[in-house]
Amino acid sequence: LLMIKHGSSFSPISFERFTFAPNGVCIKPELFYAAANSDGKQIFTMRNVPGDGDCMFLAVALATATSMGLGGNDPLLRAIAAETRDVVAQVLGSDGNLHIEKKRLVPAPRLLSSAARQEGMTTDEYLERLRQGGNCGGLQGGGPELTVLSNVLRRPISMYELDQEETKEEEGSSSETTVPISCRIRKVGVFGDIFSDPCLTIPNSAVLSGLQPGAYSWHLHILVVDVGHEKHACALLPQ
Repeated sequence: LLMIKHGSSFSPISFERFTFAPNGVCIKPELFYAAANSDGKQIFTMRNVPGDGDCMFLAVALATATSMGLGGNDPLLRAIAAETRDVVAQVLGSDGNLHIEKKRLVPAPRLLSSAARQEGMTTDEYLERLRQGGNCGGLQGGGPELTVLSNVLRRPISMYELDQEETKEEEGSSSETTVPISCRIRKVGVFGDIFSDPCLTIPNSAVLSGLQPGAYSWHLHILVVDVGHEKHACALLPQ
């Protein structure tokens, strides 16, 4: 294996060069890794979702379904994503409070007002656009929506991006055309960090084996990549 770092002559790895199986699982690169809190690395596989404006909602739905040992086909995920939009809009339009960092709270009306202002809309316009599907001009999910989802699901949602600083390629291969066998990613934020795994003390030996990656992972992980001039979300499934 050849370690490629910034300063070497190589083309940055891009999402457009990835190869996917029919079920959306990324097979090249096969693995994605991020630095863990300790000296080790956290290893993921990645599964793609349709990119039609609903990718963030679809990725969260897929990560959640997979965490329960369910696969989640595209029709099911689309149905969940549509209902998720309604739930998020309902919560943002309420008078409740949301956890944003550790024990800090933000009133939902303030979060909605800030989100609408950034989009140049009224709060009513924002909620209306949020309820619409991505292929109908609906808003793409961002920070406000992920804040709500982490509070509704009572789970932390970590966000990652591709890290071009270090990647592994086959020795002697041309980095212009070859996709690395594994890809380094970098955590850029976490929503709902206050919500811990209630089953954390249960030993791994109590969990059935032979399940797909991501099963029984309380923590949800989302990879956001650049696709042209837009952002696209995919589900990361812990190994």
